[in-house]
Amino acid sequence: MYNTTSMSRTFDAIALKEMDPALLALAVLEAAERASLSGGVLRQAMNVAALAHIDQNRKNGIKNPEDPYIVHPLRNVLRLLRYGCVDADVLAATALHDTVEDQPRAVIELLSGHPTLDEDESLLRQSASLAISDTFGHRVSNIVAAVTNPISDSRGGNAVSYRDHVVSVIEDPGVFLVKFSDFVDNAGSVKHLDEPTRTRLSAKYAPLVEDFRTAASTLGDRLNLPQSGLDDIARHLDELEARLPAEDFGSENIESSSTAT
Repeated sequence: MYNTTSMSRTFDAIALKEMDPALLALAVLEAAERASLSGGVLRQAMNVAALAHIDQNRKNGIKNPEDPYIVHPLRNVLRLLRYGCVDADVLAATALHDTVEDQPRAVIELLSGHPTLDEDESLLRQSASLAISDTFGHRVSNIVAAVTNPISDSRGGNAVSYRDHVVSVIEDPGVFLVKFSDFVDNAGSVKHLDEPTRTRLSAKYAPLVEDFRTAASTLGDRLNLPQSGLDDIARHLDELEARLPAEDFGSENIESSSTAT
């Protein structure tokens, strides 16, 4: 007999960093079903993200020298589900959060079914955002746009401009959740990068801990999370604060809560 409770507990006990793309996808869909979420929109967003990022890898990955890029947005989605997020738009935007910035042409072609001749990065991003809006709705598109780094900061932007951008967008509760899960995943992976990247990114991310803490406190109930999810956010912030920019911090330690978030 299939024991759904046992299966759910087993999924929840696995740390995000231990999951490959297939297990992450299964765990996301299982958690969404358990939360009584309609899986259609989220599944479609995951499909678009997986295909858009299909040729991308994350160097110095957690499990391998290079991990398939899709593990990153899927970990972010599952982390939010473990926080208790049941907002389908937020979860879909989390799956898609890097697509406009990294793969706008793929997004356009996947969602429109037609190739694009645009070469200008700004036009490609605009067209990709419109395609996401047409498919997933304005709110999803607006959240993705909010967490997308401006073009001038996408490659080699300084930490101050990056911080200013983050602070300006996380006043919205949906954007906060997407960006915070992204922050935990990125900051939690710094240990696996080589020098001098590790030092540079540690210094870049460290000031944001207090910014996220302030925003989380201000937003409070507007995040629409259970107390356990708010507690997990606070715990992750405390753990990051204790380890950034120290060299010995990492996602192994960040993912130490009982739900392996």
